[in-house]
Amino acid sequence: GITHFDGKAWTTLPMLMFQPGQLTRSYIEGQRARYIAPVPLFLLVVFLMFFVFSFMQVPDSVGSDAKIADGRIMTQAQAIKALPKAEAEIAKLDAQIKAAADSVEPGELAALNGMRIGAVYARDSIKARADGTEDRTLDSPGELARQTKEAAKNGKLTVDFGNETLNVKARKTLKNPELALYKLQSKAYKLSFLLVPLSLPWLWLIFFWRRGVAMYDHAIFTLYSISFMSLMFIVGSVALTANIGSEYLWVPLALAPGVHMFVQLRGAYGLGWWEAGWRTGFLQMAAVITISLYFVVLVVAGVLD
Repeated sequence: GITHFDGKAWTTLPMLMFQPGQLTRSYIEGQRARYIAPVPLFLLVVFLMFFVFSFMQVPDSVGSDAKIADGRIMTQAQAIKALPKAEAEIAKLDAQIKAAADSVEPGELAALNGMRIGAVYARDSIKARADGTEDRTLDSPGELARQTKEAAKNGKLTVDFGNETLNVKARKTLKNPELALYKLQSKAYKLSFLLVPLSLPWLWLIFFWRRGVAMYDHAIFTLYSISFMSLMFIVGSVALTANIGSEYLWVPLALAPGVHMFVQLRGAYGLGWWEAGWRTGFLQMAAVITISLYFVVLVVAGVLD
């Protein structure tokens, strides 16, 4: 499938990066011979993204208390200084867990216990750095899965979704979080195309009164846009694994989605600065909702599997 693209990738990818609006408009208008079609490009980039994710390792220095501002690995002196703060965070969560023990809100206690697992992992990482016994990159997801299993086994992590059938399946999942993570990764790839229909209503909403704009145009826009965002995730994942913390990388990566969306909107739909600006702000908020819905679907599918 990759070799079938021949030289089209060398035309499509630079335009996707720097001239997304022109790429989208050209494809919509039928100028397609030079470019990779949106669906194959989407599938290729999403495949590459999950392929990179499968090798991704987050250094134990990456976190709110285990990494200093310029991205360097925390020194032993800095870890000693940060340890009391990490302990205080766990104590705070313990107090919240105790207060929520009698809560009738489904999932509240489970959420707090889950946060505590993460806080304990961060504390242990900082403590190992402070003791001088840890100075290597860890597989953070794997470590969190191990601690989740241990907490569930000891009765420290409980779940309550308000439905006993879901509760039974969730408790079964907690006993084998490594398998659950594997299933979620697999489903995330298989269900990634859901991002397209979940995104289309937002585009329709901001263009429904505009003549000459069809749902097909929105579909092409969405496929190319998600492909670009996936490329940014690939770059970010590689940078995290390599423990690169330079602001010269992360600042552009943080700004890239909004800037790209703005440029693509202007070029694809022929919009002015103001028209593209407010739509960009709206779509960024919509993207957060869309990603949240996507993850809800993944979690539910993972629990029910």
